[in-house]
Amino acid sequence: MPGMLGSLDVTKVHWKNCPTALKGQFQGQEKYASIALEAVVDHNLWFWHAAFRFPGTLNDINIWERSSLLESMLNRRHEQIDHPFTLDEKPFKKLYYLVDGIYPSLSRFLGTETDPSTRLDGSFKIEQEAARKDVERGFGVLKLKFLSLTHPINLHHRDDIYYLVMATILLHNMMVEERVESDEVEDGSFYNTIYNEDNEDNEEEIDLDNDEYNSTPAGRHEKFQMVHKRWTELYDDEGSRYLKDSMKRHLFCQKYGKAALEKAHLWMDNYNPLQI
Repeated sequence: MPGMLGSLDVTKVHWKNCPTALKGQFQGQEKYASIALEAVVDHNLWFWHAAFRFPGTLNDINIWERSSLLESMLNRRHEQIDHPFTLDEKPFKKLYYLVDGIYPSLSRFLGTETDPSTRLDGSFKIEQEAARKDVERGFGVLKLKFLSLTHPINLHHRDDIYYLVMATILLHNMMVEERVESDEVEDGSFYNTIYNEDNEDNEEEIDLDNDEYNSTPAGRHEKFQMVHKRWTELYDDEGSRYLKDSMKRHLFCQKYGKAALEKAHLWMDNYNPLQI
């Protein structure tokens, strides 16, 4: 999928020696204490983003609202890796993530079609959910490589568990980079990209903790206006729908050809993904 940075999801690790005083905070529906890991994984199983320490009682939405990835979108750091791409002959410039149905409609999120009614919707649902399995594969491979994440963790301190999990992700990414570089089809230098030089002229990053904004009422008001503007641009239901519709047409034309697009809007009486 053009412009896709990766798939976003959450997994949890079992914290065996969680202190009794914290079990109410970390013991969720799994009936045992756990700590959540939010990650973005691409088709090569490279972890682009990883955020840990979240209590196991939180769901995906609660974790997203506390995520450093959301913060990077609000303070413009995320724009440093954006680059233009085309979908259905329409220009786009914001990279996006594949998510499941629980996440909100953001201009950088491409969710699945929960209730497909046409051939176009059904074809997109299959393609999107198939591509989004990258993050599930990433979690599975990570836990298979490092069994300390599969079995209950015996450490007592959350900082120690944090360093353990982040170390496994770093080692995993090193293995992925070595595998990609040894493959003639893939380009390993892709993972050395830190920022996009074409975006150097963008507006400067917003430091929300700067004393300039927090010391005076006028500064706090300016800070609120900037954050509100970025929040409105990000939580854009119309932009999310525009991205999804363009991706539907792009994938359908790529798979069946432009001639079949005329019949793609026909209603499906009995939806069967295997017969699309």
